[in-house]
Amino acid sequence: MDFLKATWENIYGLLVEDGQIAIGTLAAFVVAALWAAFAGEELRDSAGPLLFVLLMCLLLVNLYSTGRKAANSK
Repeated sequence: MDFLKATWENIYGLLVEDGQIAIGTLAAFVVAALWAAFAGEELRDSAGPLLFVLLMCLLLVNLYSTGRKAANSK
């Protein structure tokens, strides 16, 4: 029974974590696209760097939360 519980927790964890990454990536893309569409001509070229910064923040948050989970499981 413990094996099934552990398997379920791992599968659920993968789905939730991957889902959060996917939603965060889509949200960052939408924000950058809206920025490019509605920003003025002089700010339009900053949509690429904005997308990069948003994705790097998403990566850092994911690494931080994964590290905290790993530290708490020890």
